[in-house]
Amino acid sequence: MKRVILTSGGTAGHVWPIVSIIDELKQNSDIEYLYVGSNGIEKKIAKEQKLNFQSILVGKYRPYFSLMNLVDFFKTFIGLFQALKLIKKFKPDLIFAKGGFVTFPLLFWAKQKNIPVIIHESDSIMGKANVWAANFAQKICVGFPLENYNERNQKYIYTGNPVRKEFTIHEVTDKKLPTILITGGSQGSRAINDTISEILPLLVKRFEIYHLCGQKDFCKLKQKFNLKNYHLSSFDSRIDLLMQKADLIISRSGANTLAEIAALEKASILIPYPFASQNHQFCNAEIFVNAHAAIMIDEKSLTSNALLDMIESLMSNEEQRSALSRNIGKFYNPNAASEMVIQIKKVLNYE
Repeated sequence: MKRVILTSGGTAGHVWPIVSIIDELKQNSDIEYLYVGSNGIEKKIAKEQKLNFQSILVGKYRPYFSLMNLVDFFKTFIGLFQALKLIKKFKPDLIFAKGGFVTFPLLFWAKQKNIPVIIHESDSIMGKANVWAANFAQKICVGFPLENYNERNQKYIYTGNPVRKEFTIHEVTDKKLPTILITGGSQGSRAINDTISEILPLLVKRFEIYHLCGQKDFCKLKQKFNLKNYHLSSFDSRIDLLMQKADLIISRSGANTLAEIAALEKASILIPYPFASQNHQFCNAEIFVNAHAAIMIDEKSLTSNALLDMIESLMSNEEQRSALSRNIGKFYNPNAASEMVIQIKKVLNYE
């Protein structure tokens, strides 16, 4: 019996790919897994998915002065001992890390104890934890084609980014109007919400609008707008159904969201989050734009008129939307999770 620890967390984008990999691992009766993360969203999702999960304390480093850095230093210190205890008890043959600060305690001990490591980087720009772990990892699985990474070697393997099975269903739904989905991610986006608010009365005259605005702006928008064809939510756990319905998606450009859009082959306008680490959302979106797979508008250039012109141009040009859909679909690898499990097996000398 081989044992594998998988670690990730902090955001849903770090968690759901791990869930997909675990689903693949479960098909191997002689591989036992343990998912280790923080007490954040990964704990909630792991409970819902009935996964074998253990939480440890972890702290996040901020590249600016903050008293929380001191608090999180002690969290990480405690987390290191919790991680060591888990490793001694579970005795993993391999650690699979998805990136992010949550993975540091386990990767620290993996390096000290020479436990084989595989990392996965979803974005086109490698995060700090993965940059460090890449020095001692046996394999580096990446979400974008290899030519998009400046520093790469024989350890790099293009697998793509796995998505939940719900995002692979292409259902044709009856609808009275062309449909647009607007989302700023699970936390919402004030910039996107404010811009959409200015043009919303014009949009609802021609389109069905689904708007996931985040919790912070929900009450304000709910009080301000009561329009036909406008459907407002702070968050929707079945965003896959909204994506299936959409003729156009307006979204941030995190790697996981892009993988979901690619899996469903949807035309999209991408508005990268400008404060993402190393500006990785802009770099992600730029790759899609260069492949004629999406349209991008930088938040610095985001105005209501610019966005309205872009929406009207795309929605009146079915041929362009179809081309974007075909091209973005090329970035989706339906075998991403199974290919990562193949790499796990290879490092374990499983086959």
